[in-house]
Parts: sequence; C-alpha cells; structure tokens
Amino acid sequence: MGTMKTMRRTAKKHKEKRDQRARDEKSRLNVEMQAAARDERANRRENLSKEKLVAGDSSPRTLRIKQMAELNRMWKKNRKDFCEKYGHPDQKSNRSFVEKPFGSAYVDCDTSLPSNIVSLALVDGNYENKILFACSGIAMERLPMTNPEVTIVVTSKRLVEEFKEIRNRDDKVKVEVRFPGKKNICVDGLLGLYDKYIAFVTCFYYSDPCKIHVDEHQMYRDLKPEYLRPNSVEAVGRAFSSGTLMSAKGQIYLPTSGSHEGHLMYSNCAITEAGLGGPVVTKTGRFIGLNIDCDTKDNSTLILPWELLMERLVYFEKYSPNSTNYREYTLPKDLFSVVPPGHWNTVKYLTSMGYPEPPPLVLETGGKLCDKFEEDFGDLYGYKGLDYNLWCRGTEELVFSKLRTEVLRKLCRRVVLLTSYNGDMRSFACTGYIIKWHKKGTPVILTSASLIRSLNNEDTIDEKLKIAVFLPPNQHATGTLELYHLDYNIAVISVQKRMHCVQPENIFHEEKGRKKVVALGREVKDGLLMGTIGVVAKLPMDGPSKLNCKDLKLSTCKIKKAGIGGPLVNFIDGSYAGMNFYDGTTKTPYLPRHIIAKVLSATDLPSQIKGMSQPTNITNVSVKKRSPVRGKYKRINRSGTSIVKNRWPVPKPYWYHPLFDVSEPA
Repeated sequence: MGTMKTMRRTAKKHKEKRDQRARDEKSRLNVEMQAAARDERANRRENLSKEKLVAGDSSPRTLRIKQMAELNRMWKKNRKDFCEKYGHPDQKSNRSFVEKPFGSAYVDCDTSLPSNIVSLALVDGNYENKILFACSGIAMERLPMTNPEVTIVVTSKRLVEEFKEIRNRDDKVKVEVRFPGKKNICVDGLLGLYDKYIAFVTCFYYSDPCKIHVDEHQMYRDLKPEYLRPNSVEAVGRAFSSGTLMSAKGQIYLPTSGSHEGHLMYSNCAITEAGLGGPVVTKTGRFIGLNIDCDTKDNSTLILPWELLMERLVYFEKYSPNSTNYREYTLPKDLFSVVPPGHWNTVKYLTSMGYPEPPPLVLETGGKLCDKFEEDFGDLYGYKGLDYNLWCRGTEELVFSKLRTEVLRKLCRRVVLLTSYNGDMRSFACTGYIIKWHKKGTPVILTSASLIRSLNNEDTIDEKLKIAVFLPPNQHATGTLELYHLDYNIAVISVQKRMHCVQPENIFHEEKGRKKVVALGREVKDGLLMGTIGVVAKLPMDGPSKLNCKDLKLSTCKIKKAGIGGPLVNFIDGSYAGMNFYDGTTKTPYLPRHIIAKVLSATDLPSQIKGMSQPTNITNVSVKKRSPVRGKYKRINRSGTSIVKNRWPVPKPYWYHPLFDVSEPA
C-alpha cells in the first residue's frame, strides 16, 4: 500500500517536471518569436526609411518640421530683403567721443537755474555706456493743455546733426536725458521737431525739474546796457557724465547796425560741445539767449536771442502734440521732424505705400495709422499655400461658412486685388470683379475709377500709373485701363495675359434683386477674401456721406477702404448686385447693377476696335436712368463739362494717438 502511494507521488513529480519543461520551452519559443518579430519590424522600418529618403519622402512629423524650417528661412530672407530695401544706409564709423569740460563750476545766483539745465547724450544702443555725443538743454514749460508728466527740453540743432551722422543700419542710437538733483535720474528722450537753430527733445513720465515758462523771464531787449558790459555774461552747460554745472564768462558782440533785435548774437565765451543748448545768462541769472553753435578754435559762440527763442517755441507749439489735428497734419518748409530711432524701416516702408509720415512722438509712443488700405473687414477666407493661421484675424462674423459651396467657389474666381503704382510708390489699392463683356464675352475687370485718378486732381486720371492684378493663390498680371466714367466712378481693366480658372459673370441682363447681400473685397497684403453680410437699406442716400451721387443706394454691410470697387452680391446665388464704395460711415454706398450695365452697354472696348489703344473716357456718353415714379427709363446726358458733378472722395489716411488727438477714429 505504501509502495503504491510512493509510485503515484513519483509519477506526479515527473509529470510536473515535464509540464514545467514544456512551459519553459513554450516561453522560450515565444521570446524568440517576439525577438525575431522585433528584428523584422526594425529591418522593415529601416528599409522603408531608406526608400523614403531616396524618394525624398518622410514622416508627417518630419514634413511639418521641414515646412517650419522652410518658413523660417523664407521669413529671414524677407526680413533681410526688407531691411535692404527700406533700411537706413549703413554708415560705418568708429566714432569716439570724449566729453570735454569748460570754464569753471557755476556759482549759483538764482536758485531755479540749476534745475532748469539738463544734459543730453547720444548713446549707442548696443553698448549703453558708450557716449557718442553730449550737450546741454533747457527744460521748458509748455501750454496748459500739455500732460503734466511731459517735459520738453529745448537744445541746439547740433544734436540732430550729430544723430544723423552717427545713425547706421542697426538704427539703435538713442537719446538720454540726465536731470539734475540728488537722484541724478537718466531717462530716454525722444527727438521731435527741429529747425535751423534749435531742436525739441521730449521726456515722458518725469516732471520734477523746475521748467521755464515762456513769459517768466524778461527778454534780452529789456536788459539795461550795463548788463551787457564785458565779462557780464556767462555761458552755462551741464556735463552728462558727472552732472557738474559749468560756466564760462565772456562778452556779447552786438551787430554792427547797433540794434540786435531780431538778429543772432555772438560771444567769446570759451565753451565746448557740452555747453551747446545751454543758456547765456547775466550775473543776476537773467536769460539772454541759447548757445546754438561754438567754434573751439576761435573761442566764439553763436547765440539765439531769448526773444527769437520764444518766437520759435510758440511756432513749434503749433505743430506739436495736443495742438494739432493729425487728419491734415503737414509741416511748413522751415520745420522738420526726425525719423524716430528704431523706426526708419517702418517709416520708409509706409511712405513707399503712399502714407503720410508720422507726426512727432506718435509712432514711438504707440500711435496708429487709421484709414489705411491694409485694414480688414468681416470674415476672412484663405487659400491653399497660405502660411499663417486666420483665427487671430478678422471679426467673429461668419460669412463664408453660410454661403453655398458652389457660390463661394465662383466668387473666389471672380474677385481680384488691384493696385496702382506711380513708379515704386503705391498710389491706390482696391478690389475688382471679373465680368463678361457684352460683346464677344471677353473677361474684363470692373472696379472703381479711384484706382486711376490723379492724386493732384481728382477730375482727371493719371495715365502713367501701372496697374497690378492679383488673383489668389498665384496668378499675377498687369492690367490695362480700357474705359473709365469719372461721374459714376467706374473703370474697366483688361489684363495682358490670360488668367486661368476664372468664372466671369454676365451683368448685362436683368437680375432680380435680393434683400440679403454680401459685400466682398480682397485683403491688400495677401489677397485674402473678405466678406460681410448685410441687407439693402430702404433709406435714400441722404445721410452724412460725402458721396453726392443721387443714384447710390445703401446696404448695412460694413467695409473698409480695401473693399472699394468690390462687388455687392446676393446672398442666395452670389449674383452681382452693385459696386461698393467707402465713405467712412457705418453703412456702405453702392452703385446698382442696372446703372453700371446701362453705362457700359453703350460703348465698346478700345482693345477690340482696330486702331485704338488709348483708354476711353465714357463720361460724356448718354445713359438711361430709371424714373422713380413710373419705373421707366429717361435719357440723361452725363457730360464731363456739366455744372453738377458727382464727387467721390476717399478718406485719407491719418495718424492717431489718444494722448495727442481728442478726436477718436470711427
């Protein structure tokens, strides 16, 4: 009995060992199979990578990395080309400047004088401790409307001359102003207006120094003769590095005529550049004038008398912030402004685009350019190959997602961007619409005549303008002016080469109007399609608009300048309803379709008439106008020489800053 139990236990142990060996073998085989599978997958991936590498293909992640690297290279190239085209000429100069003291320490006889005189320096932005030039200045009180946290420093024009000479491609030279006092505070200064004698430097957020009011001190003409005897005047200046107030005594040289009113004066006060922009005072501390230039070899100093200085300050004030409407800002011939440091590229680019130069202090303090062509409106619709996201642009209005696909496809192939150039300078930019001409079905572009109007006389066109046509994503062409009607502000443009995949619309047949409409335009920079939805307004064109054409209608669509000449289309089927114009109001005037069709159907394209190559003025062509009472047409002669003409002014671009201009843009 015991032997049987022992045999069974032994058999059970042998069976367990066999089972364990079988499990171990199975596990070993699984491991080997997994290892072989891993090796096979690795070999397959390696072979596939080699094949893709040979074929020029890669994984999606690698493709995205390559695309970003290519975009970065393109942006760097564009930035380099931009700097080459609009950057400041690269003036290589290893300029070294050593501030030289003059005279002796000034003995104060007027407690307000030391706090009036400040020191200024041109500092290299790459090396902040490197001084390139230094002079003095006087803190002046301005009109009561001025922000109390603004200090105006008047100094010699020599500061501007040195700044222009030092300025280079990096454009990092800046102005620093050191105010007197225990704190010895140094702040950034902004160069503004200047003339042939003096210059303005503005400092923000610091108003501690005692400033001289224009009427606080007597004019030099009121001084008694004994004050002008030899050694009775002192030229005062402040060193930038140490803040020391220095003075040099000397004698005033009066003009030979015996009367010095209205003339510059000279003195033999031996000063250096550090004294330029500083005052000339009597022994009692009364101001006589401002040091504007010096000759260190002859020890002579040129002085702008106090009376002339006050006249210049009042004159400057007319063209300074808080006293000027920037919508019509221009400088007289004898007054100039400095392009702000770090903004040379921006200013030159804007002027090449036909925009006005920014007024003093507006650009460097965050001002903006209003009523420019680059302003977007409504919803934006991109195209294949666009290299940035549109989510951060446009408004929250959804337009193109509401249109039917076939309607949107047709509109994308009809709406084009038009730009006119006078040489290298842009003259105008707007939108055009491709239509079929009523004879032969030739595709032409319908747009506003503002594209080709002369900037000097809006009643004429500028035939020297070159017209560029852009149909996204990559079709560029040169346009030729065929017809224009100045009274209705219509122009017809043809292209020199055939444009592919366009779907021109025939506007020369009757079309039922719809109430819900969409105003379209092309964004000026990249040609994005812009759109906004509205309705046709029943109100007549009798609002505050500057457009006086009685045939204009209104829609509630809100566009910008880039939408001028663009189509107003029906929301349902995308058919043409009229041409949009812009007057800066909340509604959009448009010229109805039937008016445009009647004007154009009475003439032919010059390019289709043998022997004609010049653009044709069709302003004198008679058209039929719908009678508002009977619904019929009557003959009206639109003569270019008539007494009453339709005016088509376009809002001009202007600069705005809330600190300097009280009239906010719409």
